[in-house]
Amino acid sequence: MSQELLSVDLNVEKGDVRELVNRIMRGEWCIYLPQFQRIFEWDSEDVRYFFDSIIRNLPVGSIILWEPAGRIEEDPFATPLIDIEKRIAYRKSYYLLDGQQRLTALLLLYNGWKIIRGGEEVKLDDVISYVPAQNKLIRGSRGGVDISQLFKAYIDGRIDSATKDYPSYKNELEEVARRIVEYRIPYYIITTLSESDKVLAEMADAFIRINKAGIRIGTIELMLSFLAGTVSGEFRSEMRSLYKKFEKYDIDLNILIRFVLSNFGVKQTVFSNVDQFKSSVKNVKFREDILLRSEKAIELTMDFLYTELGLSSCKIIPSRVSLVPVATYFYEKNVHSMSDLSEAERRNIASWFIIVNMKGYYSSSTNTKLERDLEIIREKPTTFPYDNLKGNLGERCKLRKAEIEKGNDINVLKKQGLQHLFLLYVLLVKEKAEDLDGRLLSSKPYQEMHRHHIFPREILSSSEIAPDDPDEREVFISGLGNITFVSEQLHEEMVHDEPSEYLPNCKALWTHFIPYERDLWKLKNFEEFKRARIENIYRAAKKVFPEVVE
Repeated sequence: MSQELLSVDLNVEKGDVRELVNRIMRGEWCIYLPQFQRIFEWDSEDVRYFFDSIIRNLPVGSIILWEPAGRIEEDPFATPLIDIEKRIAYRKSYYLLDGQQRLTALLLLYNGWKIIRGGEEVKLDDVISYVPAQNKLIRGSRGGVDISQLFKAYIDGRIDSATKDYPSYKNELEEVARRIVEYRIPYYIITTLSESDKVLAEMADAFIRINKAGIRIGTIELMLSFLAGTVSGEFRSEMRSLYKKFEKYDIDLNILIRFVLSNFGVKQTVFSNVDQFKSSVKNVKFREDILLRSEKAIELTMDFLYTELGLSSCKIIPSRVSLVPVATYFYEKNVHSMSDLSEAERRNIASWFIIVNMKGYYSSSTNTKLERDLEIIREKPTTFPYDNLKGNLGERCKLRKAEIEKGNDINVLKKQGLQHLFLLYVLLVKEKAEDLDGRLLSSKPYQEMHRHHIFPREILSSSEIAPDDPDEREVFISGLGNITFVSEQLHEEMVHDEPSEYLPNCKALWTHFIPYERDLWKLKNFEEFKRARIENIYRAAKKVFPEVVE
């Protein structure tokens, strides 16, 4: 057997929920999220469904941890799963490859539905409660017992205090708590003894095979997350500084590294090979002027996205690789401010950015496509080379009405629907949509926005028109036609009434492509409402981006 095969070890165990949570909260396990795994994407309905499966003793998947050869603590780009002030001295450190949503849900349960991660709060939009009279979990607390309180009371030996308001259901509530606490989840610990090309390729393949959310990563993401932080020298310090500066925009580490290295003459092809990547980084002779120009180009890119498309965060951008050509154009042309760009340039850059994100252009053959686009930009055209870049897109250079209409056939709150959510947000900003307080959405940070169901989820879930199948029901409820953006605080004030009851007094929301036919605001006409709203969204897209929308 070769040494390469001996460098990977796999152990499979099972631990109950109490054990897993205790290992993390007491510091026995220090679990880190690699840079590409940072976002908690589940909403309260996902968490409700997760704990409903646990209570019913149904499978909920596994957790996969990776103990690499290098020290994770030296990776400046990894983030602990949860911030804990005190940890025991002899802890084990792991990267979390799969199970972030599940583990985060368990930690939220333990900590009253909110935790601190990387200095920022991660919280659930609704508590999850058990209603004993109906024998079911619900989002919210009306008529039920918060299962977070039930869970903590059970493991702390004070279950009587958590069930005192429901004396007739004490035994049932205690059984629910016991099932959660004692539910056993399988976890895999992969240990690798080297960081060779073959090992990282195997880990990339393992991630692709096991990830249930459909996230496609390759060796490049593993290299950038697990090697960039451990490579010594000026590259590490400069990239860490740059990453920290732009972290507020949620720019991925691999985007920054791709862009900066390309300005030092490194081709995108090196990102497919570990040894070439290390060698390229080691051989780069850093120049301060190139670093400063790179930094300025990134600043201008974010300024452009906010000014032209209302994007204050990269979180909603489906393909963040698309940032690289824009930043490269600003770098090569040596743009100093937005005033250096003509109106035609700004329009062409925005149109190109919209179409590559809506079409998922960089989702395959990323390195080849990106290098080809950068070569066009580096030919130093006098203006943004929109036509040449569009030529690389081929037949995918136009967005058709049918593609926008597909937004009603998917759950746009999940990854597969992000491009539709992205388009909706941009159009709301461009068409001067207002928040519920009458202020423009563009005046508020994206991070403060809540993805709001126009027909409330609770009303649709309990209605006779909703499909019985859980997945079909989520598509039915969270299709593009039923989603918009409002401030979180304002959202909480209007989650229980159907549109026919609250829209007449909420004219600010009429700016969100709401069909004016009031009969469509009634529950019985929900499907027709979604179709009419999609038509309004399409018309807005054709008006705002006539170059790319047919």
